[in-house]
Amino acid sequence: MMDALVDLPPMVIADLLGIHPKTAERWATLASGNWSEYFAVRRAAPQG
Repeated sequence: MMDALVDLPPMVIADLLGIHPKTAERWATLASGNWSEYFAVRRAAPQG
């Protein structure tokens, strides 16, 4: 799935998964970055 996030446009991912396009865009950014950025975002996200 991570490869698809990097290879496919965010709008295609959003349509395929039924998620908001901005969410797909953010996932694509995280997928192309390194894991330390991913963990920083997860740590900063509100729990719930």
